[in-house]
Amino acid sequence: MNHLLLLPAALLGYLIGSIPMGVLLARLFGWPDPRQQGSGHTGGLNSLRSGGPGAGVIVMLADIAKGAAAVLLAKAAFPHPYALTAAGIFAVVGHNWPVWLHFRGGMGLATGAGATGSQAPLAVVVALGLLAVFRLFIVRHTPRATVITSVLLPVILWPLRTLLHLDLPTYVLAAVASLLIAARHTTDWNRVYQVE
Repeated sequence: MNHLLLLPAALLGYLIGSIPMGVLLARLFGWPDPRQQGSGHTGGLNSLRSGGPGAGVIVMLADIAKGAAAVLLAKAAFPHPYALTAAGIFAVVGHNWPVWLHFRGGMGLATGAGATGSQAPLAVVVALGLLAVFRLFIVRHTPRATVITSVLLPVILWPLRTLLHLDLPTYVLAAVASLLIAARHTTDWNRVYQVE
């Protein structure tokens, strides 16, 4: 098994993940630049704050799609079981720290969901359910709920692997992506938004 194949898979994932969909779509549709509004991040939630619900949904779907595309392309192109893992993880890295925007991007939630969901959609359903519980009923603050969910998720998913059809490469992807998402959201732990 040629482990060097993980390097181009990771590069592919990073380049796809770093496409700044929030900024590009804002320019295309004439929405406010999300980097100049709210948290300054480029993802769906801040696009919602800056451009409204339509902008938020479209950017979120685009970020989900690029996470899924990175994983599916790597899985097809590189004959290594962890190629999809490397591509998915680095798609999140690219989204969070894109080279095109001086390494200031989004928060990784939609991209990570797309990457993991392309292989194990039920795992994403569990993650979103857990996030909803924390956001709506416990902490009532999106970044804090996301950090808590993302830290707990690898522990919760491990015993559910068989039930969720979650193979080991995809579990590793989900676990590492969750920790990257948690790390990214800690920067907004104390931030208060007009739209939450």
